[in-house]
Amino acid sequence: MFVALFLVQPIFAQDDDLLGDEPGNNEPEYVDFAFKTTKVVNLQSIEMLGAGVFDFKMNHRFGSINNGAVNAFGLDLATIRFGGEYGINKNLMAGIGRSNLGNLKNVDAYVKYRILRQVKGNKMPFTAMLFYGIENKIGPEYDQLDYTNRLTHTAQLIIGKKISEGFSFQLSPSLVWGSYFGRTYSNIALGIGMRQKLTKRTTMNLEYIPVLTNNEYIQNSLSVGFDIETGGHVFQIHFTNSKGLNEAQFIANTRETWDTYGIRFGFNLSRVFTIVKPKN
Repeated sequence: MFVALFLVQPIFAQDDDLLGDEPGNNEPEYVDFAFKTTKVVNLQSIEMLGAGVFDFKMNHRFGSINNGAVNAFGLDLATIRFGGEYGINKNLMAGIGRSNLGNLKNVDAYVKYRILRQVKGNKMPFTAMLFYGIENKIGPEYDQLDYTNRLTHTAQLIIGKKISEGFSFQLSPSLVWGSYFGRTYSNIALGIGMRQKLTKRTTMNLEYIPVLTNNEYIQNSLSVGFDIETGGHVFQIHFTNSKGLNEAQFIANTRETWDTYGIRFGFNLSRVFTIVKPKN
């Protein structure tokens, strides 16, 4: 079913403009396509979906290579997320997903709002967005927790710029907070993402998320990946030390490091559909 979803060319799929955002006749000349999708690797990028556009996302991450040969160096283990994003209007999108973190289950949802958009000629030199996400832990492991103790919140300010046709850069100051058995916690981090275009349909992406609060258990997330655009979807392959697949997990719950071979191979699939055609 999912193979067919990605391989069959649907009637309303976008081919060239995968994000489906077409400027109006009277709008400024915006700078677009800083990234190929709404994701760098883990982090949300400064790209938005066009109004009426749905992006189905499947994220798959294997175990770390330090699991050894008995676990095929991580290939026997997997973290998976299925979800989707929808463009409500040209400056607002929302998403939802379901994933696992080992044997633990969770549901996440988020909204992303663009407050500034880069315009050619330095009339507006960068793009800025606000992001809010929430994770709800589910399953029998959390039965002893009330609803508020199952939730983790993430807020971000995403600021980025397409510096040249080939290179884009962004910063994502982040706050992750929640409560656990009545004890509140918060973590501050700074997401750093960049993209270098290799060919018309391929890019190299780099992402680093240092945690600025003093927490000896949280490791900084470091990821490198390659985006490959094929037809109506983008295939992202990457290597990272993060196990989780939503903001609460990869920002504030990364436990392994590259120098201890806590490296995981993974991939993201992004498939865009136009649900509501724009009015011209």
